[in-house]
Order: sequence, then structure tokens, then C-alpha cells
Amino acid sequence: MKRIFALLGVSIIVWTCSCSRTPEGVQPFDMQKISRSLKDKRSGMAKSEIFGRQVLQLAPSDGNDGIVIWTKGDRPDWTDARYLTAEVYDKAEHSGVIHLEFYKTDTVSEKVVVQGGQRAGTATESPWISCMIGVLPQLKTRIVFPLSHLDAQQIFLNRFPRQLKATVTGNRLAPADISKVILRFGPYDDTSYQTSYEIASISLTDELPAAYEPGNPMIDPLGQRTDKAWPGKLKHEEDMIRQHQHAADRVKGAAYPASWSKYGGWKAKRFAATGFFRTQYDGSRWWLVDPEGYAFLSAGIDCISASASGPVIGIEDLFEWLPDSDPAFREAVSERHDLPAVDFYVANLIRIFGKDWKARWSAFTVDLLKSLRFNTVGNWSDLSFAQHSGIPYVLPLRDFPSTATVVYRDFPDVFSDEYRRNAEIFAQQLNDYKDDPYLIGYFLRNEPQWAFGYHNLAYEMFATPGASETKNTFIDWLKTRYGGNIHALNETWGLNLKDFEALKAETFKNYPSETAKTDFNDFSSVMVKKYVDVPCDEVAKVDKHHLNLGMRYAWISSDLLYKAGERFDVFSINGYGMFPPPTAEIAKKSGKPVMIGEFHHGAVDRALPATGIIGVLSQEDRAAAYRNYMEEGFSRPELIGMHYFQWVDQPYTGRFDGENYNIGVVNTADIPYEELMKGMKQTNGRIYEVATGKAQPYRKDIPPTPAIHY
Repeated sequence: MKRIFALLGVSIIVWTCSCSRTPEGVQPFDMQKISRSLKDKRSGMAKSEIFGRQVLQLAPSDGNDGIVIWTKGDRPDWTDARYLTAEVYDKAEHSGVIHLEFYKTDTVSEKVVVQGGQRAGTATESPWISCMIGVLPQLKTRIVFPLSHLDAQQIFLNRFPRQLKATVTGNRLAPADISKVILRFGPYDDTSYQTSYEIASISLTDELPAAYEPGNPMIDPLGQRTDKAWPGKLKHEEDMIRQHQHAADRVKGAAYPASWSKYGGWKAKRFAATGFFRTQYDGSRWWLVDPEGYAFLSAGIDCISASASGPVIGIEDLFEWLPDSDPAFREAVSERHDLPAVDFYVANLIRIFGKDWKARWSAFTVDLLKSLRFNTVGNWSDLSFAQHSGIPYVLPLRDFPSTATVVYRDFPDVFSDEYRRNAEIFAQQLNDYKDDPYLIGYFLRNEPQWAFGYHNLAYEMFATPGASETKNTFIDWLKTRYGGNIHALNETWGLNLKDFEALKAETFKNYPSETAKTDFNDFSSVMVKKYVDVPCDEVAKVDKHHLNLGMRYAWISSDLLYKAGERFDVFSINGYGMFPPPTAEIAKKSGKPVMIGEFHHGAVDRALPATGIIGVLSQEDRAAAYRNYMEEGFSRPELIGMHYFQWVDQPYTGRFDGENYNIGVVNTADIPYEELMKGMKQTNGRIYEVATGKAQPYRKDIPPTPAIHY
């Protein structure tokens, strides 16, 4: 396997032989100057044992103001480079989070809000665009930010070796308009997370930097980190098999309670049966109704599959062992985006179960789900497993229709014939599922990137002079709004156009007037309605039985999302928090019942160094947080489903995009977390009593803690 990686490594885009370059390709920042500007006396230049030279030592404090690494007039020149790079070392035992913030002069930015709901910047100022980058603990890392991402068109950066997930939020920014750049470091909490960093260099470069020399392995043959001990850590393969067998014996042959239907519905309450899942409002609360007519609330888990792979190109030196040419482990090797990846979860399942590992994994997983009283196989799960599990499931549709021209991020040219044709093709995949009574419904797509943060879609079309049918339709719409009078448009927009057609060539870096901003915003609603109507029309033609569960929005970033929810049967949102988001408001504005497509809570007290989007301090707190969230949610009359993200922990060095969170129901040896398992079973077994007011929702105060995610 290492030989395969070596051969493939010459063709990938990350660290390549093109890294060799002349000194003119590097523009270093003045680290001494940055050091002199620091207010915290614990920070400054000092000799590093890690880098073997003088570096900037930082000790972030809670609510720190960050460090200003550049202001307008300083060197280097942002307009003449391709990458911002920095050599960093996170000295803590948990993953580090670095916020790279770009500011723009004399302009009020839109709010930059990340998925957990936090606003970037401080109470007094906000960046125009921000990038959040994760780094592994106690590992020299070169973080890389491609300056092409200043156009704000992509939320997620490609992986770079040793760098974890990186996400971009905010608005387009030309390099020439940058006024200030700040780095912030975290997480920090003076009772739980205390960290410090070393910054050896910061540079603008023309090319990607060279990789570090090989270091010491940090991942053992079972996929565990080697530098930390924790309760239940596997001693060797035989220990893993013994622990797993104990878990399997406890859940073998599990079944739902006698008071539940075969689908997991509640026999104490019955409505008209249609043979498929549907929704019902009974006068006091919303329900799903199972195919036999029983009241149903969906308690599910996402990503139930025998998969937890991660790329290894450029970081092979971090592993004591990788799957090689041994045929026994060939299924632990895969490719994603044409790059090889390894899967310690699969390798461990092969060790535990032997040759028929997939079938035996499936049987154990069904037993575990039923023992925990889960009645839904959630999004992103193995569809073959879902269809054969005897448990209701939801379906993520693939390849949401797009067009060759996109008007902003992933928002297509929705008024084009191409969009309609692609929507017709998109809908055909439902033919394979349209008659399955165990299918609750389908999600049209997941977390559209145009909805990350508030963005005026029609205005964003005019960041470039690019042509589109949607832009043409907008201009026709303006003609109607202004009665064909170009002078009226010019007066209210502050322009001097000879006719409406001249608007096609215009570009804007700021709104031309407040009236223009209103016009753009009003047409954005028209765009979103078309975006939803076209595919919804097509899926309804193919599948007349199942529920349209919507688009699983990351969060409610603007009222445009309610416009997008008019055609759904259920309004779905991914709700990361200690409790569900304000679903009563969502139900009131959308007129639909609500489903939470994702939530989780993670900790760093065991194997992994990152909590995920919402963090707690321990596995006990993970269990309590699950109970708080689910029981509070099902006590609300509008919530009909909540799905936990996800089934298995992520790999220590990161999955395809760099996430390495402790968010699994099971670890990568397929062994359940005892504390979480107990809490899930208790809560899931009483959801119907909580939903009808026969039982009060569980509530436990959990110490607040900063999340470690990126």
C-alpha cells in the first residue's frame, strides 16, 4: 500500500514536485514586527525546540483579540500571490482552531456566522471574509489558504497534508481591498481547554510549500493515537475482539417494545393507514404516521455504514501500519476524489468478524439500533443496509440539478432550460424506491452552500459580467417593476444607463442604492422559488407516495429559506446546539412540521482530539446532552424527527475533508460508548410519552465548553 501511495502521490494536487521554487516566490511577513504589536505579555518571540529557531510563542486567552499580522501599507503585496501559508504547532492535547480574518476598509460587512451559530470577529468589528482552519495537536503543520477563496464561492477548502478541515464564510473580497488581516487561535477555556501555539513563519507564496521531513508515527495498527491513554483503549487485537463480543452478546436478538409497531410507531395512537409514511396534525401536535396508521416520531442516526475512511497522501509517516498488499485487508483501501484512502474501521471489522464481516456487521448493527430504540436509518447511510434492515429510513437524493453556469456559489441558472432538463433526470432515481413502505421520505439535497450565511442572490449575480438566463429574467422583471422606464430605474438606483439591456454588463462591489438593494432582495425570492419549484415538480411526477423532506439547511440564515420551504412536506434543518433551534418559529413561518437532520455533541476525554460542532467535557455529558436535546425536542408539537450525526467516530487524522470528531455512537473498533448507549436507550424508549405530555422531558445542566471544530 505504501508503494501505491508513493506512485499516486506524484499526480495529486497537494504537495507536488512543483513545490521547488525560487526565493522570489516567497514573501515573508515580519514576525518581529508582529511580536512587538502583541499586548499579552505571555506571548512573544522565543527559541523553539520544535522548529529549532526563534518563533512566535502565543498563549491565547478567552475572548482574545487575535494578532494583527498585516495592515494596509505593510509588505507583502496580496495582489501578487496565490497562497497564504503559516508554519504552526499546537502544543495542546486537543486539536487547534485558527481563524484567518480579512477586513475591508470603510464598509459595513454582512454578518459572518458559522454553523454553530457563532458570529466571527468581535463585538465591535466583523471580518468581510473569514476562514476557520483545524490543525492536529502536537504536530508541525503548514497551513495553506489559497487566495482564490477570497471570492467566497466555495465554502470548503481542499485538504492539505497535516491540515484538518477548513471552511470559508463571508463575502467576496478583492485582494486590493484588504485593509487588515487578523489571526485568532483557539479553543480556550480557563477551566477545560488551555492551549498555546508556536508560529514559525507566515508567508505569501506563488507555489505550495514543500512537505515536512518524515516524523514519528502517531497512529497505531488499530487506528488509535499512540500518545494518550483513556478508559477502554484497546491493548491489542485480541482485546478488541473480546470487547466487541461483549457488546454483541448484550444486544443480540433485540426487538422493539410490544407497544411499538413493526415500524417503530406507537400503537397507543392510530390514524388512517395509507401503506406509506405521511404527516398528520391531530389538533395539538404534528406526527408522522407509519404505513399501518400508527403515530410515529423519527429517532434516527446518520451515516450508518461500515465506513470511516481518511486520506493518507502526504502523511504516511504518521502511521505505524497501513493496509498493504495482504488480500485480507483489500476492502480497507478505497478511493475518494481519485485519491487513495484507508479505513481502520473496515480493517478492524475484518479482524473482528473475518471474511463475512459485512453481513455480520449488518446483523450486529440492526441489533444495536433496536436495543437503543432507534426507529430510523438516517441520511448518508448505506442504502443496501437501510433497505434490508427492517427499519424505516430516509433517502438522500444524489446530484441535485445544476447548470454549467452558476450565478453564485452552487446556485444554478434556474431559469434556463438546462436546469429543467437536469431536474427531470434527477427525479428518475426515485423509481428504485417509490414503492417501498419503509422509506419515510427523501431529502432533495444537503446544506446548499448559497444558504451559508445571508447573501442577496440577485445582487451576487452582478459581481461579474457573466451572462445567464436568470440575469436576463431579472432585467425583464425590472422592466415590469419600473414600467419600462429606464429613467425611473436610473433615478432610484443612481445609475446612468441608456436602457435596461445595458444593466447586463454592469458589475457592483457595493449596492448602488437602498432601493436597488430592495429590488435585488425581492428578486432573490423569485430565484429561490424557481430553484425549488422545478425539481419539486419533477420528483412529484415520479414518486406520489413518499414525503418530500426538503434540503436539510445548515441553519436559518435568512427568510429566503422559508420561501424555499413552501413546496416541502416537512421542513428540515440541521440543528447544532445544546438544544434544538427555534423550531416553533420555523413551523409558524413555513406552515410545516419540522425535522432535525443532524445534531451531535462530542468530547475529547477519549480517543479523538476534537469535539465536533458542539462540545461537552465527557462521555457522561455526551449522554446527558443527547437526552436534553431529544426530550426537549419531542416535547415540542412541531418536531416530528431528530437524527443524530453520526454512527461511527471519525479517523484521528481526519476524514476526506479533515473532520476528526468524537461524535460516534461506536468507536472505530465498532464498540459502543457505554455512557451514550445507556442515555440513548432511556430517552428513545420514552419519546412518545414525552411527546404527549405523559412524561416530563429530561433536563440536566451541562457545563458550557467551547467546541473544537472547523
